[in-house]
Amino acid sequence: MGIKADKIFYNGTIYTMDPSSRVFSAMAVSGGTILALSEQETDLMEHYCQEGHTILENLNGGVLLPGFFDTHIHAPGLAYDMLFNVNLYQALSKDETLDLIRNHVKQHPEDEIYYGRGMNSGYFDGDEMTIGPRKEHLDRISADKPIVIADFGGNYLWMNSAAFQTYGITPETTCPQGGEIPLDPKDGTLWGIVRGEARTLVPYQNFSEEQNYLAAKWFQDRMLSYGYTSVFSLRPPGTVRPRTTHFPLFEALDKKGELFLRVQGGRDMDPNGDVDEQIEIMKAERAKHNSDQIRFTTAKFFLDGSIEGLDGCLLQPYGKAAGKGDDYKGVSIWEEEKLADAFQKCLETGFQIHCHSIGDGAANKALNALEHAKKHLPEGDYRTVFTHLQLVSPADIKRMRAHDIIANVQTYWHLKSPALYHQIEKPLLGERAEKEYPLQSLFQEGIVVSASSDYPVTPDPNPFYAIEAGVTRNLYNAAAFGVKDITNMDDPLYLLNKEERVSVSDMIRAFTINGAYSGFQEQITGSLEPGKAADFIQVSADPFEINPTEIEFITVKKTYFR
Repeated sequence: MGIKADKIFYNGTIYTMDPSSRVFSAMAVSGGTILALSEQETDLMEHYCQEGHTILENLNGGVLLPGFFDTHIHAPGLAYDMLFNVNLYQALSKDETLDLIRNHVKQHPEDEIYYGRGMNSGYFDGDEMTIGPRKEHLDRISADKPIVIADFGGNYLWMNSAAFQTYGITPETTCPQGGEIPLDPKDGTLWGIVRGEARTLVPYQNFSEEQNYLAAKWFQDRMLSYGYTSVFSLRPPGTVRPRTTHFPLFEALDKKGELFLRVQGGRDMDPNGDVDEQIEIMKAERAKHNSDQIRFTTAKFFLDGSIEGLDGCLLQPYGKAAGKGDDYKGVSIWEEEKLADAFQKCLETGFQIHCHSIGDGAANKALNALEHAKKHLPEGDYRTVFTHLQLVSPADIKRMRAHDIIANVQTYWHLKSPALYHQIEKPLLGERAEKEYPLQSLFQEGIVVSASSDYPVTPDPNPFYAIEAGVTRNLYNAAAFGVKDITNMDDPLYLLNKEERVSVSDMIRAFTINGAYSGFQEQITGSLEPGKAADFIQVSADPFEINPTEIEFITVKKTYFR
């Protein structure tokens, strides 16, 4: 008699994203696994339908895609800030930023410390635009209780005087390597910022078991609503490597039978710590987290900071707007020799490498270190990941292909942002800003490209925003930026280097099969093929058929996990 389907989906358009990019109209599913796909619905029904057992789902012309994979995220995203702290991503000006903090403090007089995230220094003036806002803004809101606010990228903390006093940070405090505690050049007092590795001087916010469960539940609901069935998650937002991982959040759901995501992740490597000791810790984590749904697989390396934080590592100096002198090229967090040693030890013990690389100098040094490490390693399927890639030299793009580097991009940022480009990126990078965020260049070189949100750095991880931005290299979700929308993808105001545009298929592959490949899960999920998990979504419109500027309005009608 053969296996019969639990469900048959028919009368639809089913994009498999398999190697041949086949499209079918019907799909049979049993026990959480895909049985078959066909263009001949009658044949599929005859083979797999059993009366009284098989449920028939008429798609009525609807569209199915594989479930999406966000391959670089910080769970639980904005959950803590939406549920317990102040969320500044919604602010569109300096005044709105300060008003949100002020209102939160007034509404929560019981709190001993006030936390928040999402501050954009581009809304401030003068030196505050590049260094970050001064502490005095927060002092006027709270003189006695600490306020700790992470910027939108999580690269630095903005604090009031009470916070500096609470954590014992003074102008004489020794700053950890790869960090900065800016001082006012006029009088040597604390400016109000701790950047990079200096964030380790500030303890992470504590949450109760119940708060963590609520945050995990909120996060999962949000991701499922956007069609994600898999995530690669690193440290929770606001934490500083290498103290914590996200796994307890998901284990709380798993214990209740409420986990409906495939979760993969790892641990941040400490550039100031002993590499061998850290690998032993990771081995224990891997043994502990190695289930079908929760897997510890990866060593994360921060190679530099961010352009707006003035600690991205560049091959050529920053522009004069940085105020750092003519030869300032940013911060390289790892010494190259130690980085090569760490790469070698991670790879030979079976850990995948995931590198934060913003500046072209960071990518260059990582490739140098990897080349050195691989001289001492056998040929292998390592799938090293470089993420962000705001700047990469053309020569290093070719080196990335030679070393089978996976490029993990956040195309949400691949436009002339109304909040960042002219205020920060162009003044700091000059003409290099016109060529930032390569995309088509990566595909043309034959590099595997995966897509992610870096949520909550991107405050709204809607994958259709990213797909549209990758295809148009132009404005999406105009309301969130507080500007007028565009209807023509060639509208020049926010268009960033149209030569780097890619196809809809490229972007959907980056969120599906390429994402699965980057996590060594391409035999399990990422495409709709017989034998693979039935992880898929039904969407409101066909992204291959509509105007590219309309992709952002596509919604997920249903998400199916197994």
